[in-house]
Amino acid sequence: MLKEVVHPAHQQEPLPAEVISGAPSSLTKRTVRIYRPSNNPMQSGKNANLKWRIDFDELEKGHRWSNPLMGWQSTADAMAPVRLDFTTKEDAIHFAEKQGWSHFVQEPNFRVIKPKSYKNNFVYRPGKLPIIQTK
Repeated sequence: MLKEVVHPAHQQEPLPAEVISGAPSSLTKRTVRIYRPSNNPMQSGKNANLKWRIDFDELEKGHRWSNPLMGWQSTADAMAPVRLDFTTKEDAIHFAEKQGWSHFVQEPNFRVIKPKSYKNNFVYRPGKLPIIQTK
C-alpha cells in the first residue's frame, strides 16, 4: 500500500489570512481557477505542463472599459494580472484555502497522439484499391 506523504505545513488546518493581510473584503472573497497552462503551440517543449497556476476570475460588475484612442481594454481590478505558479495541485489548493478564496480546479486535457507511419500508405488491405491523386 502506498502511504500518502503530507507536507508538514499542510498538517495544520488552514487559517484565513484576511485578518493579517489588511486587504479589503472584496479582494478576500474572490473565486480563483486552479489549472495547468497549456503548451505554446509554436514550440514542442513540454515544460509548461509541469506547474499549476492560480488565476483570478473577473469581478461581477466587470469594471472594464475601452480606451477610445488605442482600443485597449482597461480594468480597475488590481488582481486581474496576478498569476501564481505552484509545483503541485495540492499546494495551490492549500494556498487558496488559506487565503479564504473559493476555488475550482480545472483538470488538464492531454493530447492523444496516434502513432503514424509512412509505410502504412503502401500496406495491402483487402477490398477496394485506394485512389491516390498526385495533382
